[in-house]
Amino acid sequence: MLYYLENAELTECMTCGHSRYKPRTGRGKTLVSYKKLRYFSITPRLQRLFMSPRTAEHMTWHQSHHAVDGVMVHPSNGEA
Repeated sequence: MLYYLENAELTECMTCGHSRYKPRTGRGKTLVSYKKLRYFSITPRLQRLFMSPRTAEHMTWHQSHHAVDGVMVHPSNGEA
């Protein structure tokens, strides 16, 4: 569950009732969450992937290999 927008103030999961924060130990007043979702922007990640020639070759496979009618060369070419 994402604790975002209207759910930002909740302290328990709406589905299973699990606590959002770890139990406090000692005298610490800060709440420590079990998990955190971090956002990494896509542009630097793609730039890093395309720096390697081997990885770039795999990422551009669909662009460079054209499908032949009637021949399945990749699962994405098959019917659902």
